Amino acid sequence: MSIFNIKGKIVVITGASGGIGMALVKGFADAGANVVAADLDPSRVDAAMEARNNVLCIALDVTDEAGIEDMLKATRERFGPVEVLVNNAGIKSAERLFDGDRSKITRTLAVNTDAVLNLTRAVYADSLKDHGGRILNIGSSISSRGAVLNYQAGGADYCYSKAIVHDLTQLLAYEAAPQNVTVNAIAPGIIHTPMHGRPAEETAARHAGRIPLGRIGLPDDIVGATIFLASDAAAYITGQVLHVNGGMVMSD
Repeated sequence: MSIFNIKGKIVVITGASGGIGMALVKGFADAGANVVAADLDPSRVDAAMEARNNVLCIALDVTDEAGIEDMLKATRERFGPVEVLVNNAGIKSAERLFDGDRSKITRTLAVNTDAVLNLTRAVYADSLKDHGGRILNIGSSISSRGAVLNYQAGGADYCYSKAIVHDLTQLLAYEAAPQNVTVNAIAPGIIHTPMHGRPAEETAARHAGRIPLGRIGLPDDIVGATIFLASDAAAYITGQVLHVNGGMVMSD
């Protein structure tokens, strides 16, 4: 069996109806994984997947801890214990840190960072602690150079939230290593998704000239890296932030 094979893996993907989330659900499902597609409104995913037997759509507010427990119960009943968690859910915001709306900043942190920790803790306690597995966090290349590039992400609070996700990834990787749980982050660059709220051509005109590969990314560009980190091929990789950005940000 190929070390890249993820057939039969039980995977939870949050933010499943968004651009990257939908691509991840389809990519993992096409690769044979059993996918739980969790989103505030999973109806779009349900329609796109055409009631596939290996995809379970669940309504979930990632900030609702009781809802998380209900999701884990439904996952066990349908597929079994979670083996791979993809923390993809997130919101975009455009607040400055010095004088931005504090309530909006707090909401950004609640969804983009606090929920990542809460959901990870719940999945770890429910299954990963005893059986090992993978935790994958969707961060942001922008957050690695936030002071220079936060205008591209939309706001400093977004960069702040994703920078925390990168650090959280490494802290959790250290703690979870004895249980054979790897924790990594994927850091997308400029990816055309509905979150941008503008045509792809406008996003490309604004950003493609700053990207060495000469184009903005698409949601499908994130799928391969995520599946790789979920597979046995990445068994010795943990605590890493993998940038998928066309060379826009090159890490050390």
